[in-house]
Amino acid sequence: MAGNADHTEAVARPTTADSEGGAVTMGIPYDAPAHGAGASDTGPVTPLGLAWRIVASLVLAAVGINAVVRIVVIMVQPDALWVAALGMAVIAIVALAYPVVNVVRWVRASRRSAQRPAA
Repeated sequence: MAGNADHTEAVARPTTADSEGGAVTMGIPYDAPAHGAGASDTGPVTPLGLAWRIVASLVLAAVGINAVVRIVVIMVQPDALWVAALGMAVIAIVALAYPVVNVVRWVRASRRSAQRPAA
C-alpha cells in the first residue's frame, strides 16, 4: 500500500442523504496533508532558528522544573492544596512539552545522519 498514491490515512467524513436522495457530506471540508508533511519539510534550520529553539527550550525547561519543585513543596505541607498542585502539574506539562519535543527531534536527526552512508 505504500506505493498507492490514492491511499490516505484520513478518515472519510460522514455523509447523509438529502431530500432528493443525494449524498451530503457533513463536517468541515479538510484535505489531509501529504505523508511526511510538516515542520521537517521546510528545510534546514537556520543558525538564528536553532538559537531560538535552544533558548526557548532552556527557559521552558526551567519553568517546568520549577513547577515540579513547587508541586513537591505543596504536597509535603501538612495541609496539601490539591488544586494548586494540579494547576502546577498542568504548567509543568505544558512547559516541558516543547523541550522534550526538541530533544526527540535532535535524537532522530542525529540517528538519521548516523545511518546515512558517507558520500
